[in-house]
Amino acid sequence: MRTILLASAMLTLGACSSEDIETANFGSDYYKSDYQLINATDLELDFYMANSELDGDERDPFKDKYKVAHLARLEEIKQISHEHNVEREVSFYVHAPYASKASYKEAHKVKRDRHYQWLAWKSGDALSHSLFEKHESNKEGVIRVRLFATQADLHASQNDNQLTLTAGKVSDFQSVQQCNGGLKINQIPVNLCDASFGRSYLLVVGDQGRIALALE
Repeated sequence: MRTILLASAMLTLGACSSEDIETANFGSDYYKSDYQLINATDLELDFYMANSELDGDERDPFKDKYKVAHLARLEEIKQISHEHNVEREVSFYVHAPYASKASYKEAHKVKRDRHYQWLAWKSGDALSHSLFEKHESNKEGVIRVRLFATQADLHASQNDNQLTLTAGKVSDFQSVQQCNGGLKINQIPVNLCDASFGRSYLLVVGDQGRIALALE
């Protein structure tokens, strides 16, 4: 009887691939982080996440079981939590299902119990995305924004103060005292009147000014 039970257990394990076993038990509450997904494009997007390594091999993230969200166009935002393996990278993949060849994949080693911004954006016609940690920098009486530039040669200005932005990077926080026109991008006034004074935000900008705004 014992031999039969042992054989049965071995068959059960053999029927599961190593990927199935790891996927079922690859994380825990201890290795979990929160993500704010932001669609700062004019495309509908699918977001996928998968542990990128399995027995030394990279795992393809573009399978339905790794899809974590579908976001409509421009300024669509969603909050998710995701478990991950300790000391392993996660593949982040963004795909526009209704646009030809519009996708982007990148792997990051994430830390546990963190809050991330996962931002999908366009550089010209090319789809891209970036991952960075969320930060609050609240200050009473002003709107606090850090700016993400989607292209080169962008300048943020307030009165006589000017900040040169770097494409694909997040700036330090800026304090905006006037919600409409207090901040300008390449001399184009930015309307932030849907933001709250005393709160902090991620502001995505291009050569036409504001693209998207997300609460930190």
